[in-house]
Amino acid sequence: MAQTAGLASGSSFPSGTTSNSFTVTDGSGNTAACSFTVTVNDTEIPTITCPANVVVSNDPGQCAAIVTYSVSFNDNCAGANLAQTAGLASGSSFPSGTTSNSFTVTDGSGNTATCSFTVTVNDTEVPTITCPANVVVSNDPGQCAAIVTYSVSFNDNCGERTWRKRLVWRADRASQRA
Repeated sequence: MAQTAGLASGSSFPSGTTSNSFTVTDGSGNTAACSFTVTVNDTEIPTITCPANVVVSNDPGQCAAIVTYSVSFNDNCAGANLAQTAGLASGSSFPSGTTSNSFTVTDGSGNTATCSFTVTVNDTEVPTITCPANVVVSNDPGQCAAIVTYSVSFNDNCGERTWRKRLVWRADRASQRA
């Protein structure tokens, strides 16, 4: 008897299908053959590990932060692939707030595993504000008041704003008109 294809009994068969063939020849030269397949199904789920949730402060002057992280995976068979299904890639500029990041690893047999984590960027930068100098004006002609317009500006790493207000000051009372 001779094995013409496949692996010997007791061998480690790889995931997938292996064909085994044999022939036998008797003393009269008559031959017979047989074959069979050995199928090894990979049913083991790959492993994946995401980092713990990440909480950082914004980068100076930015409404975001550059965040790096790593996701690791492993499988009993070669050929597993990692895919990010939500969120931003490592090394990206994450905006202020919370971003959910999700990953899936899929092996060659279609087995999958997933993991997720969040990146929270807290805006910890104090805004700046600029007020005008003290305002001294004379009353409007024939009035016991003066219309005064001024602006106060402020700046924040997550947006810039200017606030304007028009005030009418009266000697007997102060009132505001927007």
